[in-house]
Amino acid sequence: MKTLLRTITMNDLAAIYQRGQELSPASYLNDRKCIQRARRNAKKTGIWDDITAGLDPTKDIPGFRRSDFRNYQRNGNRTIHQNKEGERRRELSLAFTALWLNHPSAHLDYLQDLLWAYCDDFTWVMAAHEGRSIDLGSSMLAASLSEILHVLGDKLEDEVRERVSSEIEKRIFQNFWNYRNVDFWKTIRMNWNHVCNGEIIRTALYEIEEPSILAQMTHGAIQNMTYAIDGFTDDGGCEEGPAYWAYGFGHYLFTAHALYLKTGGELNIMQGEKIERICRYPLAAHIEGSFRSTFADSSHGYIPYRHARIINEFYDIPELYELCSTRPDRSLKIVENHELALYDGRKASGKPDNRDYLLPDLGQVKLRGEPGPKQMTVLALAGNNGVPHNHNDIGSFIVYRHGKLHLVDPGGPVYTKKTFSSRRYEILHCNSLGHSVPIINGRQQKAGAEFFGTLKVENLNGEGTKTAAIDMSHAYPKGTVKSLLRTVELDSSSNRLTLEDAYAFSRKPRSIEEAFITFENARIIAKGREVRLGTKANGLTVRAKAEGTFSVHRMEEESKEGRGGEVVTRIVFTPSKLDKEMVLAFEVG
Repeated sequence: MKTLLRTITMNDLAAIYQRGQELSPASYLNDRKCIQRARRNAKKTGIWDDITAGLDPTKDIPGFRRSDFRNYQRNGNRTIHQNKEGERRRELSLAFTALWLNHPSAHLDYLQDLLWAYCDDFTWVMAAHEGRSIDLGSSMLAASLSEILHVLGDKLEDEVRERVSSEIEKRIFQNFWNYRNVDFWKTIRMNWNHVCNGEIIRTALYEIEEPSILAQMTHGAIQNMTYAIDGFTDDGGCEEGPAYWAYGFGHYLFTAHALYLKTGGELNIMQGEKIERICRYPLAAHIEGSFRSTFADSSHGYIPYRHARIINEFYDIPELYELCSTRPDRSLKIVENHELALYDGRKASGKPDNRDYLLPDLGQVKLRGEPGPKQMTVLALAGNNGVPHNHNDIGSFIVYRHGKLHLVDPGGPVYTKKTFSSRRYEILHCNSLGHSVPIINGRQQKAGAEFFGTLKVENLNGEGTKTAAIDMSHAYPKGTVKSLLRTVELDSSSNRLTLEDAYAFSRKPRSIEEAFITFENARIIAKGREVRLGTKANGLTVRAKAEGTFSVHRMEEESKEGRGGEVVTRIVFTPSKLDKEMVLAFEVG
C-alpha cells in the first residue's frame, strides 16, 4: 500500500490542522443533541441503571501493589495486575460517563481522584510489557485520559487537568520522540502498530492545539500505520484472526474517524481498495451468531457496533451490522460512550449471509451448505506458519452444524510469559496436536513462513459439491512427506463433508495419525470405524473410508492452558496399512 500521507508534507498537514483548529476529533461527544440521544440510549439499554447501581464514590480507589505488578516476572501470570487495572478502568468509565450524561450519581471529586491516582502510578505500562517506554495499555490509557479532559475539561479543576496533561506529555509524547527508546511497534506489521500509533495520534488530537506542533507529533505516526495495513494480506485478510481485526484494526478505525472529524474531512485515511477489503474481512470469518474463525490466537465474539458504524460512514457495508451483538428486539447492543452518542436505533435484519467466501492470499475459505436447520458451514485454512500469533495449523478446519461447533480450532491460549517465549509450541492450543492436522512419523508441523500451504477452490457459491484443496506438502520438516494434498468437499444439498488426504512418501512411513479436534463428547462406534460427536439428536458422525481404527484422547491437563475452560478432545484415526502412496478419506455428517 502507498505510504499514508505520502503526498502530504509536514507543512501541508499543519495547514490542514490550522483550517480545522476549531474542530473536535470527537465532536459528537460534545454535541448537545448527541448527549441527549446518549442519555436516552443509556436508559433504554440499562447503562443508566448500571451507573446507579455501580458507581460508589465512597469506596476506595483500586490500587496497584508492587507485588501484583511483579507477579508476571516471578511466575508468568499476567492476570493479577491486569484484573486490578481493569477494575480501576471500569470505575473511571462509570465516573466519566455519569458526569458526561449528567447522571444523578455523578461525582466530580471521585472522577478527579481516579485521574489523580493514575498520575501517581509509577508506570502506565502493563506488567507483561515491563521495560517498554510505551505499550498497548499506556497508549490506550493516555487516549482515555485525554478524551476525558477534552469532553469534561471545563468541569475539572485546573490542578487536575494540568497534572494529567503533564503526565501524558512526560509518559507518552516525550517517550515517543526519545531517540533512545527503540519502539518495535512503530513499524511492525500487526496489531501493536495500530493500537499504539493510533492512540498516540488520538491523544495528540485531544491535547495539542498548535497546528505545527500537532503536525510534528502525528505525521510520522500516521505514516507508521501503513506498515500494519501492509500486514493484512492483499485480499484484506487478517493473519491474526477476527478478534485481532477488531482490536488492532479497530484502533485504526478510531484514529481514521478522529482525523476525519478534526480536519473537516480533508484527511481521509479510509480511502483505498485494500482498506475496503480489510473492512469486509469479518464477513469471511463469520460463522453464525458469535461463532467465527478461531485460527491463530483468535476467539469467538461479535464485532463492536462502533466499528460497523465508522466503516459505514465511509463504505456501504450494512452486512457488518449483522455481526454485532443484538438485544431481543434485534436492536444492536451498545456498551460505551461513543456508541451511546452515535447509535441511531438501527436493528439487525436477522437475515443470515449464506455466501461462500474465499481469501486467496490469506489462504482461507468458508463453504456453506444448503440453508436450513441442518446447514453445515466449513472453514479451512492454508496460509503459512510464520504469521503473528501463529499456530502450526496448515490444513486445519472447523465444522459447524445444528447451532454447534462440532470440529473446532481451539483458538488462543491464556496469555502467560510462556505464550510468547521459546516454549510457545509446547502449548496444545498452538502446536499441531491441538489442530485437525496429521502427525506423520511422530512429527508435527513447524513454525516459520517456510512452512506453508496453498489453496485452490472450485464451485464457490454454486450448487452441488464445493471443493477446497490444500497442498500441505511444505507444512512439515524436510523429509517428512513428499507430497500431501488435503481435499475438503462439501455436498451443499445433503450438508455432508468428505475429507481426503492423499500422501506420497520417498519411503514407507512408520506412522500416520489423522486427527479431528472437538470440544464435544466423543464415543467410538461401528467397531472402531466411526466416532459420534455430541448427542444423537444434535450430533455429527466421522466415518473412516479406509481400514484402521479410531481412538479418543481427552487432553484435560493440556487444556488448562486454554481460555474458555473447554477440554480439547483429540480423535485419532490410525490406518491399519501404510504405504509409499496412500489415500485416507473420511465422511463427516
